Amino acid sequence: MKFPNLIYKINWRIILLHIVATIFIILCAQQFAKLNDIEIIKLVDKYGAENALKQLQKDTNYPSRISDFLLWNSISNLIGLLTAFILSFTIIIKKKMFWLNSLIIFILGLLFIRLGLFKNQIINTLFYSFGDLFPNFGLLYKYIINGTILLIFALLIFFNRWINNFALNYLSNKKDTETKLI
Repeated sequence: MKFPNLIYKINWRIILLHIVATIFIILCAQQFAKLNDIEIIKLVDKYGAENALKQLQKDTNYPSRISDFLLWNSISNLIGLLTAFILSFTIIIKKKMFWLNSLIIFILGLLFIRLGLFKNQIINTLFYSFGDLFPNFGLLYKYIINGTILLIFALLIFFNRWINNFALNYLSNKKDTETKLI
């Protein structure tokens, strides 16, 4: 396969839509990973980081609790990225599009994670403010609400017929122009 033919098979619209959905799923995975041990978050929220560690030291198994919490929070980005990649790859193969589109989405997602895009305060304020609309529900529900809303947005982007037709119509229009040129 020649390189120019490879370029024509890449659908930039579907890549753009799926990378946005991938970002939502990664952010959702971060929120759900914090539910692993919500008591640690409550202690940090109540006492601050240093005093929360002093409170946790009273617990007999605090080293394992902290290591489990840090482990799940550190791999949540990768879990979200792999979930989004599997969804994207399944959709792209089902629609009989080129598999390299999913690989590009995966590489861009890895690049975003590596560059620390998800540790940005603007991203946190923008995407994690949904749970602040319900302050009386508690900290646990804040993370559940944030994660659920982000997951709904991601799944809407992945599975919405109108959004997918937007990307697929671009592909069919491109095929029509290629046949006219030949």
